[in-house]
Amino acid sequence: MWIEGLKDYIKIHLKSTSKAVITRMGMKVIEDQLPASKFLRIHKSYIIAIESITAIRKSSVFIGTMELPVGESYRDAVNALTGKN
Repeated sequence: MWIEGLKDYIKIHLKSTSKAVITRMGMKVIEDQLPASKFLRIHKSYIIAIESITAIRKSSVFIGTMELPVGESYRDAVNALTGKN
């Protein structure tokens, strides 16, 4: 559902389990391996699965009850999802 960056590690939050998977990998490496049509980087520390989004606000994205921040440099990409410029 979303990936959280933790310095040299990433924490992958899956739909199938409440326990996250932690692995040693950088955000840029995983971002390059994921299909751009299904995943979106919204912050220097977060990549989300587009289909998991339940709501979008000006500076945050919701996945269920989890609110994730949208970084300033990623705001245009999030706005493109909603059709706002």
